[in-house]
Amino acid sequence: MVDYFLTIRLIAAVVVLIMGICLLAVYVPKEAALKSYRISRVLLAIAYIVLSTVGLSQAFHLLKPEGGSLLLAITLTIAPLQALLFTSALITLINSRFVTARKIWAQVIPILICGTTLVVIYFKLPPTIFLWACYVVLELYCLQLVLLVTVFLREYKRYRQKLDNFFSGDEERRTVWVRNIFFMATGVGLMAATIPLFASQTAYLIFIFSYLLLYPFFAIKYINYVNLFRRIAPIVDASEGRTSRNYSDNQDISAAIESWIHRKGFIQQDITMESLASELCTNQSYLSRHINARFGQNFKAWINSLRIAEAQKLLDNHYNLSLIEVAEQSGIPSNSTFYRNFVVVTGMTPAEYRRRNKVEEKDSKRV
Repeated sequence: MVDYFLTIRLIAAVVVLIMGICLLAVYVPKEAALKSYRISRVLLAIAYIVLSTVGLSQAFHLLKPEGGSLLLAITLTIAPLQALLFTSALITLINSRFVTARKIWAQVIPILICGTTLVVIYFKLPPTIFLWACYVVLELYCLQLVLLVTVFLREYKRYRQKLDNFFSGDEERRTVWVRNIFFMATGVGLMAATIPLFASQTAYLIFIFSYLLLYPFFAIKYINYVNLFRRIAPIVDASEGRTSRNYSDNQDISAAIESWIHRKGFIQQDITMESLASELCTNQSYLSRHINARFGQNFKAWINSLRIAEAQKLLDNHYNLSLIEVAEQSGIPSNSTFYRNFVVVTGMTPAEYRRRNKVEEKDSKRV
């Protein structure tokens, strides 16, 4: 008779192993901008291979899956390592300078000590003591998850702020999956550590299907992320003062910005803080601080406000233009982005704005 439980475990372990090998094998260009991405993928591949090794051991009955004490000890060692590697890999994508070998080893060593202690207790001491030790390690693991979540959210918030102060487009919407994947992986990791305590085959199957869905999706997103990473690399691994040309003290950056606005430079596509600083012959840090202080907005919000103001002028003065044409002539090629940004700035849709202006114009003519 076919052991379906064994088959599912084996398939899941093999799929995760294949994904881990793919993360290592798929070619990544040897570009300086992709260094952090390459490091991140290696960390992630290690996490995949470690998980698949445990899964294959279970599939071939080297470890007992339902409530096995040795499995519990190993799981409580692997789960914190997985959480550390996943978090490190994701943080490396958004802040290449944060994760270092010293920080990794500072957490790996205590995890290995706890895991080794559990295995020793399993072989040398009564089961009751072993179970209590597992509960203590599980509490430490939960504390680790809280700390990792706190660190990740802090770094992700800084990353979003950097995006908004560098790009004028919707890059953050294309990278939100990093945050979502992190929380999904955290949930799966918590399941991995707690399910062996319940000795339930059904619960274990739910866990297997969860990571069988998560891990391939995660790996595919990661592999395909390389092209976007090239674009966001300047903020992930940026240094201050990248542009050497600067305004001297007697030159007025405000006048340069006003001239740029008068020329409607904001309707150009893919404007970044880097490209604007280069055009105005200043450095990014100074320009960013100036925009934040003078206009009270980050770079993205400032560019969007200029574009929406231009769209309002077009809606007021050119009734023959369609909303799509208004969006394009305002520097916003995406119709959905145009509607979203227009509502954020004005509190109404472009169509509502145009209708209201027509009504007000008719009323003024009657008066």
